Amino acid sequence: MVWDATGILLFLVWLVLPPLYVLLLGRHYLRRCADAAQKAVWAREELRKALEGVRSVLRTGAGN
Repeated sequence: MVWDATGILLFLVWLVLPPLYVLLLGRHYLRRCADAAQKAVWAREELRKALEGVRSVLRTGAGN
């Protein structure tokens, strides 16, 4: 069986495209997950600060 240049080129494209697609898709989702994790940490810190404020008010109110 003799392959011409077009057949070889199409085979190489068929061979390279799936891993390239997975790599690009993986980077996209990795970036989205990192952003979501950063937002979650920020929200946790804000909630922690708010709860500390409530606890300090409750402590000072209970002492009066």
